[in-house]
Amino acid sequence: METTNNACQLSIDNNLSQAWGLTKKHFLVFLLLMIIIQLIGGIPNFIQYADYMKVLAATGDPEMAQQILLETAASTQITGFIATIICLIIQMYPTIVTYRMANDAAKGEKPDLADRLKDGFRGLGFFLIVDIAFIICIWLGTICCIIPGIFLVVRFIFAPIIAALHPERSLKECFAQSWQITKGNFWNLFLLGIIAIFLNILGLICCCVGVFVTSIITYFMLILAYRTLSGEAEEKTEDFTSENLTVVSE
Repeated sequence: METTNNACQLSIDNNLSQAWGLTKKHFLVFLLLMIIIQLIGGIPNFIQYADYMKVLAATGDPEMAQQILLETAASTQITGFIATIICLIIQMYPTIVTYRMANDAAKGEKPDLADRLKDGFRGLGFFLIVDIAFIICIWLGTICCIIPGIFLVVRFIFAPIIAALHPERSLKECFAQSWQITKGNFWNLFLLGIIAIFLNILGLICCCVGVFVTSIITYFMLILAYRTLSGEAEEKTEDFTSENLTVVSE
């Protein structure tokens, strides 16, 4: 693996410890944001279920209702696809608010939901563009082969975060900085991603309620990793461990 160009090295233990500490301290306000994000994401499924119940009420026969929905699958799929795209766009607003509030918390500041909701539209269009570009990059890497897709996910993982926290930067700068700060930390970030996936699977297993907690932890894991690798953690990062984030000089 290539040698690192940045002065900071990611510590998995400290990242997880701080993410858990921040989650406990700011749980309620971030729980509200996670509920909003999940509710918006669930709208397409609700629409699909509502269509089924409408047909079922008209026919009174579950098998006939399913048959009718199958016959109209093409139009239903188009409607579902449009609803999914609209919901993903709407989700960008609470997502950018969450990133900024998580960054505030990581700096040791008190996250102000009211202020961040007002500030949420600042750079929202640019954040959406970067998110779309990120998805396209991952998609292109994945259709070539799974491994390039995973590699691009890790190397560009911070591009949306950079766009959220620094909307004054350009599209190229967001991806370039993410590429630069992840250099030499690929395997640590890959492991962090595996841990995040495992945590969220556990959250789903816990009657699906636990995913709200694990989603908050995941947001903090990403923000803390970004702050460490970008050097922003040196400004001020709230510490919930006996040691600060590990910083390794070249």
